[in-house]
Amino acid sequence: MPASIPDPWTPRLEEFFRPLADLWETGARSTATRRNARTYLVGLLLPGERKSMEPMADRIPTTTVDRLQNFLTDSPWPADLLQTRLVEVMAKRFASRTGCLSLDDTGFPKQGTASVGVARQWCGAVGKNTNCQVGVSLYYVQPQPRCHADLVGFSCGVRLYLPERWVEAHRRREKARVPVEVEFEEKWRIGLALIDRVRRLHVPHRAVLADGDYGRSGDFRAALRERGEAYAVGVQSHMLLVMPLTPEGTPARAAPLTARRLATELPPSAWRRIAWAKGTKGPLVMDLARVRVEVYHTRGYHTTPGPSGEVGWLLFERRPNETKSYLLWDLDSLSIRQQARVMRARWPIEQGYQQMKEELGLDHFEGRTWTGWHHHVTMVSIAHAFLMTVRTEGADRALGAKLPTLPRVRKWIRAQMDLPIVRTISETEDEALRKRLLDRYLALTDSSIRLRKGRWWAPTLRQTVRGSA
Repeated sequence: MPASIPDPWTPRLEEFFRPLADLWETGARSTATRRNARTYLVGLLLPGERKSMEPMADRIPTTTVDRLQNFLTDSPWPADLLQTRLVEVMAKRFASRTGCLSLDDTGFPKQGTASVGVARQWCGAVGKNTNCQVGVSLYYVQPQPRCHADLVGFSCGVRLYLPERWVEAHRRREKARVPVEVEFEEKWRIGLALIDRVRRLHVPHRAVLADGDYGRSGDFRAALRERGEAYAVGVQSHMLLVMPLTPEGTPARAAPLTARRLATELPPSAWRRIAWAKGTKGPLVMDLARVRVEVYHTRGYHTTPGPSGEVGWLLFERRPNETKSYLLWDLDSLSIRQQARVMRARWPIEQGYQQMKEELGLDHFEGRTWTGWHHHVTMVSIAHAFLMTVRTEGADRALGAKLPTLPRVRKWIRAQMDLPIVRTISETEDEALRKRLLDRYLALTDSSIRLRKGRWWAPTLRQTVRGSA
């Protein structure tokens, strides 16, 4: 074997890691914690079907499963502070007044009942109620790119939703190491706490975006208005009671009606086909209509039927099999096309979930504790932010206006990690051992490293993206 296999750490990783590094320097073993953080980040970025602790330890000769286990479940580094610092770092690079905060949740299917927060509940990953964990996430997106596929975003925080049945389950909480101060909170309240963190950091943004699971909550919308946060949220059209308004702001009908019925009564002239973005195959279009409305309280235990004071635009999107409804507040100065762009900017959070799961193993954590889960999702968020940074930094130099995909960027980063390792292995004096090691390593990593004119070579970002490596 070679005397020493080099650390697969690159100058780009070091530059990105530096402003975060001091938050891992906690406790008596701060040096080891910082080293394990570097190792775990590399493990997420390296190839491999599974990104849980044991497979990653097998792929990285400088660590062990016990070290990774200790880093995730026992080490005292503060996941919440790391998520906060990551927002600060990424906001300096990407945030602007046109950015949006997209709120959503994602499911992590699980077997058994021991994993923290697991319960039978809705899981968007499989599209039905099943045994799973649910994480609430806030995602920053910069809308209005030249091409819709070039939307840029980063995580502003992820927190586990703890179902009500866990609140009084003291033995389960103790085994899963749920902090005593953690109580049941609705998902929208968790999301609001994440939004408040972004507000405290003074991150510029235009609006908060959310789907109908959040937008249906009048309390959530009221909390956003109290904070002066403009929003574009999905609503449940059969439940939302509205009063259409005249241009002067007075009621246009004798009585309110549901958003669903209002959509069916709109004349054909109210609908417009809007080209709201450029796609990879041409313009992206939607059939839209909008109506100025005031939301009415419905009958309930805590409300009196009548006007709520919530006045905004009700935006309808007509699809082949359904009509979607969105409520927009404090976005009055925007045209219907601009409102469509803001509303559609919610999509990157779903893309971000998919990228973090497929590329970085967001849903691969096999531990059972509260701390371990939050440590893992925080490290995945950092790895994703790093790839997004490289993706945008290399775009102008290598590709002009078009951004490379995240899988292509990760392939290029892997090549930068592989190169010093392959060069070290190639210096092994035993020819048979050298060949066996190289064949095994290059096959294991599906590396794009190549031997040219007697020297190992890694492709440029341009070559990786264009597939000419």
